Amino acid sequence: MHETKTSGFNQLSPDQRPDIVARSYRAPSDALSERHWVRQDPFATAFFNALSAVFPHGETFMIRSLLPWVDRVEDPLRGEVEAFIEQEAGHSREHVAMNKALIGAGYDIAPLDRKIRGFVSFFEDANDHVKLTATMCIEHFTAIIAAELLKNREHLAGVDNKMLELWLWHAIEEVEHKGVAFDVWNHATRDWGSARRYLWRSFFMLAVTTSFFINRTLGQIELLRQDGYGFFTALKNVVATGFGKGGIGRNVLRPWAAFFRPGYHPWDIDDRLLLAQGEADLASIAASRAGYGARVEAPALAPLVAAA
Repeated sequence: MHETKTSGFNQLSPDQRPDIVARSYRAPSDALSERHWVRQDPFATAFFNALSAVFPHGETFMIRSLLPWVDRVEDPLRGEVEAFIEQEAGHSREHVAMNKALIGAGYDIAPLDRKIRGFVSFFEDANDHVKLTATMCIEHFTAIIAAELLKNREHLAGVDNKMLELWLWHAIEEVEHKGVAFDVWNHATRDWGSARRYLWRSFFMLAVTTSFFINRTLGQIELLRQDGYGFFTALKNVVATGFGKGGIGRNVLRPWAAFFRPGYHPWDIDDRLLLAQGEADLASIAASRAGYGARVEAPALAPLVAAA
């Protein structure tokens, strides 16, 4: 599949970037209709379930990390921070509901919950700059995974519209606000030297990457253990699903590495086309729910991306 059109090293100016809008979305209570909701594939499903399990505490951490900066930045960035917080609050709320459904489906997500609580508690006594830097790095992960879901719909192919709508909505908003924490960090470190800024954010990204990879992998293995799979079978399939040809982990390696380029900014990658298609597909799902048209097909994005 063709990659998203990029702007090279010429990032989109603030007035070119999409507005950050907290949508009034509520997932239906029966969105989780089956235990292995991604094509009845336990390994593909485990990735999304492991993410959902940690989202509420993760999103809350990021909200708390940005709150101290609301009154330290000026408009329009202040308004973007407020919209970021509103969006993340919605994400936390909806994944609390999904996690309750996972528990109802027979999963014990307490081990995953303990991992994210441990991560958050590690930063409990850290200063505002440390928490902001960690949030900026986490946001890089959520944004590149969200863009990958919008770009390559085979990851969610065959998923029921109710669950598809939840993940498309979340992905759109993550991409929409992908530059906010980075811009606040740039403001917070504006008096630092360029070498210090680069080394600081690079060190934190490596640390966050290590934590993310280990803990999300162990989270998937734990969920698969509850599905009856042994450790090594689960590990082999988690790695194959994530880093085999077309896997989400493999596909996000390049945008992940872009973070380490001096002068990098999240809006070096122009994701406006992905956002427009995602919005169109959300509208199609809403129309289908109202009795118009058919369900959204996963490959719907391909012609638009190919034409870019």
